[in-house]
Amino acid sequence: MYKKALLALMLVMAMLLSSCALIEKDMDVDRATEIIRMGDTVYTKGQVQGEVNYQLAYMSTLYAMYGLSYDVTSPSAVAEMQESVIKMLVDDMVTAAKAKELGLDILTEEEQAKLEENVQTSWQSNLDSVKSSYFADSELTGEELDAAVEAKAVELGLDRDAITDYEKSRIVADKLRQHVVADVTVSDEEIQAEYDKQVADAQTKYTDTPSRYATDVEAQSTIYYRPDGYRMVKQILVAFLDEDKAAVESLQTSVVAQQSAQTTLTNQLSGLGVTDNLEALTAQVTVTLEKPEGVSTLATVSDLTDTFDESVTEEVADLVRQLAEAKAKQTFFEEQLEAAKAKAFAAIDEAADDVLAQLNAGADWDTLMAEKTQDPGMQGDRFTAKNGYAVSEARTSFDKAFVDAAMALEKVGDVSPKTKGASGYYILQYTSEVEEGAVALDEVRDALHDSLLTTKQNTTYTDTVAQWVEAADVKINRDALKD
Repeated sequence: MYKKALLALMLVMAMLLSSCALIEKDMDVDRATEIIRMGDTVYTKGQVQGEVNYQLAYMSTLYAMYGLSYDVTSPSAVAEMQESVIKMLVDDMVTAAKAKELGLDILTEEEQAKLEENVQTSWQSNLDSVKSSYFADSELTGEELDAAVEAKAVELGLDRDAITDYEKSRIVADKLRQHVVADVTVSDEEIQAEYDKQVADAQTKYTDTPSRYATDVEAQSTIYYRPDGYRMVKQILVAFLDEDKAAVESLQTSVVAQQSAQTTLTNQLSGLGVTDNLEALTAQVTVTLEKPEGVSTLATVSDLTDTFDESVTEEVADLVRQLAEAKAKQTFFEEQLEAAKAKAFAAIDEAADDVLAQLNAGADWDTLMAEKTQDPGMQGDRFTAKNGYAVSEARTSFDKAFVDAAMALEKVGDVSPKTKGASGYYILQYTSEVEEGAVALDEVRDALHDSLLTTKQNTTYTDTVAQWVEAADVKINRDALKD
């Protein structure tokens, strides 16, 4: 019996191994199926699917970076990516053939030198990446480590030959593009028409949403229209000391938390039918908090009593007691917040007064700002440090105290007194006026020309490649991808 059982097992294993070999063979044959052919250039099913899988994985990673999901198994996503990859590969085949036909695949000495430089840079970057990813804890050193890293890079398909092919294709592709768009130009009439459109669009945008002007200015976007009510303002911020800042922020958070708790509790009581008499019920609760010396971020309840009668259910009573406690704590934290702010401002009074004294004595604003300001936006080579913030009544994202002080300045060059703000004292300078109206065409001509030229070049190149593809004898076997 044992021998028969062993023989049967051997037969089963033989059949399984034979079946696996046939499956592997069938898979190899399937992967070798031609999907795209143009002349002698072929992309197989394995190559196309490999690129599709790579692109799907890339999209999944990209979506994940923004907290979104991307289903790589979705039939529609796969089908869409297959079409995208096929188009990309066909375009590559056709443009490579056209570049060769035009002799653009032959590199000049200068281009060859650039190629070698690019290859070396990419090769070293790949080696560094492989070394940090696979050999961070390796005991190998010197030449042994270098050899192991290089071998791993080749194993991963990051060898110099592959890099050379890729870098050369980039150089040739750029030469082909430059050949196609060499005669593309932009006329003065086109610039004028685009200018008129951009001015009208900007005026509408800033009329509908005035705050977007400030966003565009500080993003260094091209400005075509300046709305009414803006001015450029620089700041020397004398910030709270770290300890005081932490106390103020903690108390602000506590105030908000108690306000949120009250909203939640009020909604719960409303659900129980307690609305009109809620204020009266809350007044029946006495909450006593300890009175600490100095500034405290902790609200400690020393006594909590109520005078509810039997008509008040225990559930309602408990919620009302919580509501009264939240109200008392909010009041406590608000008082402590004011005390914390007073302490924080007192600690920086002297520093703020010193800044104003130096300005009054004739100190250069920008020099003093570079030395004294604690506002990151006013430091270094930042655009806002050089030009100021775009400020108007419409800029509600800024502290109201900042905006009010900035808008109170009467003329360019004026400096504000020290102004209490959310994070310290603001000392502001009216840096420059923003005149309402369209920006002169000459100020934006270069930007318009470059934008229009790029758009026309892109369109010309895309249309030309599409014409080449249509004229090329490219055979595509899409059905094979469905299996």
